[in-house]
Amino acid sequence: MICYTFYMRRKIFGLNRNIFTLGLTSFFNDFSNEMILSAFPAFFTSVLKSGDASLGLVVGIADGAANFLKIYSGNLSDKLHKRRIFIFIGYALSVAIRPFYMFMGSIGGVLGLRVLDRIGKGVREAPRDVIISVSSKEDEIGRSFGYHRAMDTAGGILGPLAAYIILRNMPGQWGFFFMITFIVGLISVATIFFVKDVVTATSPNGRKVFSWKTFFSFSRSFKLYLIAIFILSMGSLPTAVLLLKTTSVGLLIASIPLFYMIYSISYTATSYGAGKLSDSIGISRVLVFGYVILIISYVGMALANSPLTLGLFFAIMGVFSSCTDATQRSYVAHSVPEYERGTAYGLFNSAIGFGAMISGIVGGIIWQHISAEFALLTAGAVVLIGLIVFWISRRVK
Repeated sequence: MICYTFYMRRKIFGLNRNIFTLGLTSFFNDFSNEMILSAFPAFFTSVLKSGDASLGLVVGIADGAANFLKIYSGNLSDKLHKRRIFIFIGYALSVAIRPFYMFMGSIGGVLGLRVLDRIGKGVREAPRDVIISVSSKEDEIGRSFGYHRAMDTAGGILGPLAAYIILRNMPGQWGFFFMITFIVGLISVATIFFVKDVVTATSPNGRKVFSWKTFFSFSRSFKLYLIAIFILSMGSLPTAVLLLKTTSVGLLIASIPLFYMIYSISYTATSYGAGKLSDSIGISRVLVFGYVILIISYVGMALANSPLTLGLFFAIMGVFSSCTDATQRSYVAHSVPEYERGTAYGLFNSAIGFGAMISGIVGGIIWQHISAEFALLTAGAVVLIGLIVFWISRRVK
């Protein structure tokens, strides 16, 4: 116990060792994952010969299929009082399937792999968020999640850049492309061995486990918050779908990852600051501001008719993500006690995931069969409804 406490107190660049290490884990994993995601529009167009609706379908179903696991992984990590094993299994599963994309020539095959990838995400997310929240001081939770999201998105900068370089200089070499994603992913799995499990508080009656019924034991305010997050996620179109807008301004397929990189640069540059700001002026204000920025970016993308204008609004959308990804998670930590956080983060991640599933499927269909502009404006209207529900949740005692 003394060695453990000494380890936990040691800091790297002013950060708790667990938080610093999990930042590295996310950096390398997202380098790998965002290489794939940013290249999906090119892969779907050149290899699978499919359209916008198919891309939205794959992204949407994959995000939604694993969401029950987000509930039960958090719940089970509460029960077993262990987090790291779930994080390891989740990242290892996602990384292990990435080389197999090179053998896929159909939508069904890619969908199956993407579902497995997202199952890995479902297994690891809630336990990882618990470790971050418990490893942080109460007044540093926002900046801890902000740092983690910044590292996550820093990988999201280099991944699309690497994708652009490979697609530009080695067109059609998808085997090499996916092997690079696998090798980088292996580094992320290796960093998990340096993460230490944390001991959380137990409930007043001595229990460490909560079942699905726990949802009804949460406060009305928190339950309304989960509903608001679900609606807001339905209005947040997947970035892979938004990248399809690049084809309407005359860009080459190889250039598509660059717009993902623009988004990621903006996200990374403002993520830590947004988390720190939420600690000083309040999570709710930063969260609402972020979703207002999203609505503005949707309107701008709908009207964009040049690469420069489109790039500007992808950058603005990065500010939205920095203001919401970390703050949404820190809001959960401030709303529930430690012993409930595994289940709470499971429900939270599920609300996001199911909303993202609907957003991807419906958004892709509207994008292909009606218009990109209608899809963007409809998504903006859904976000507005979500903000109203969030406002109500803040006023329920």
